[in-house]
Amino acid sequence: MKFGCEYALSRSTGPAETGPGAATLSEEALTLAPKGALPLVVPWEEITAFSLGDYRAKLALRQAALTISSLGYQFENFAQHAARLRNERLLKLALAEEPLKKSMIEAELAYKDTTSEFNCRCELRIYETSLVALPETADFLRLPFRFITEVKEGDYNMEITGECGERWSISGLGRNYDHFRDSLRAQMAELDLFVQKALAAALPGVSPLEIRALSGLLREGRLVPLAEAEKILPGASAAIEKRVCWSKDDSMEYNFLKKLSATGKTAFGVKKGLMGKLGGDHHMFLFCAEKPAPAVMVESFLVEPKAKETTDKKATYVYRLPPGAKDPWAGFLSFFNRAMTAVNFRHMPVLLSEERLADPKNAIYTGALARIPELAALRQLYVGRAIHSGTEQWKAGVSALLDFAARNPGARQGGTKEDGTEEDQ
Repeated sequence: MKFGCEYALSRSTGPAETGPGAATLSEEALTLAPKGALPLVVPWEEITAFSLGDYRAKLALRQAALTISSLGYQFENFAQHAARLRNERLLKLALAEEPLKKSMIEAELAYKDTTSEFNCRCELRIYETSLVALPETADFLRLPFRFITEVKEGDYNMEITGECGERWSISGLGRNYDHFRDSLRAQMAELDLFVQKALAAALPGVSPLEIRALSGLLREGRLVPLAEAEKILPGASAAIEKRVCWSKDDSMEYNFLKKLSATGKTAFGVKKGLMGKLGGDHHMFLFCAEKPAPAVMVESFLVEPKAKETTDKKATYVYRLPPGAKDPWAGFLSFFNRAMTAVNFRHMPVLLSEERLADPKNAIYTGALARIPELAALRQLYVGRAIHSGTEQWKAGVSALLDFAARNPGARQGGTKEDGTEEDQ
């Protein structure tokens, strides 16, 4: 789709480049063809901010700012298509192949959080683990089901509240209201049942009502202290440990990490696989060590163990606790839940070195780093990973990472191979 326009390209130094041209919108990029100058291809993920006003589209790039104007009666058409194509691209990158359940549900959205508020027409989508809105002229919004605290239904309208105070007031669904409501209920229930099934397998003999109560705390993808699970169901920790320690290798590895962890500072959660059945669903654990340095070890075990005496884990990830916090462990756990949700539990953008991040094939992660503040914070706290390449080698690797964290505050350990697919990480 091609639009005649005027443009202004501003950099941090020197005069702005201005003049007439044409802007072409495609699935992957905006291409500017100035008259009398070289063309400029801007991938959608390279645009860190997109705003509209006074019949101008302003695009913030990492090293420049681009303004498109003089679109005439085509302004709204350009704005809507540009916003939709950019959102489609960003959504594809952010959700990392998460299965789409329902789409093309048009609605009016009144959105409000602690820093912003706006009303817009949008498309609602229901993914496997989240509700997404694609506004006509704004960045997409994503509300993971694990963070939804309340859903109120009214007269053909719905209000959904998130745990950080964000509020989605949805109306204008018309005859699609029942379809959207029922689809949302069904998908949220599916995840609740997934967690309950995993807990029931780990806690044989426990009543369905107790499993249901525990699943209300352990929503899919949320890590909580095992001590909190014990308050709801005494004995839950021991039963969960028994479930994950099904094999000799898993038992040895779990108990090694548990021994390194401070008493009462272990968190647990159940997470659907990034690639669905292909990647497998996991029990996730966070073990908090206090010596030789305050650090957290992240490990996963398959919900459905394979019938062989081998580990299916890839690596143990180590993060240092943020300094100066009143309760570093509680603060890190809260941060980690939101940060890993923000990157959809992808390890690759966290573990890549600055040098590897600059590789063109990792451009999507460079763009994510510019858009997701939690990713930058994760990278600052990241120490390194110990690959599961052999029991003794792995144990030595974990110990070396903790020693490194103690000796090198703020640094990350180098030398680990950082390629492969996201599921390999």
